Amino acid sequence: MELLARLRALIRRSAGKASATIEMGEVSIDTAARMVYRGGQSVALTAREYSLVELLALHRGELVSRSKIYDHLFDEEDDSLSNLVDVHVSNVRKKLGKNLIRTRRGQGYVIENGLPATEGSAEDDDDV
Repeated sequence: MELLARLRALIRRSAGKASATIEMGEVSIDTAARMVYRGGQSVALTAREYSLVELLALHRGELVSRSKIYDHLFDEEDDSLSNLVDVHVSNVRKKLGKNLIRTRRGQGYVIENGLPATEGSAEDDDDV
């Protein structure tokens, strides 16, 4: 686990992102402390929920496939019948807002670079 954290830090620095904070509208992620804040208040996330948010934030603006997310969150091989990714995305949306994570049906999930300003315009309410 510590090796993984060190590798993430090295990758962040090598990509020119020496800052340990990722800002996404009212949501910010302190990657050094592994904490997420919404509107300045800390939000309690499970380890897997945090890993999901961090993965999508580090790939902001890029489509991340369900299989890549599944591989990132779980060690199991077969994800063909699992809805665990959908469950974690749904839980994160409940805690951080519906518009943070967008679904691209049949493709995966993305956190857009230009985040929407309102809560009510989610195109994709795939909540489980």
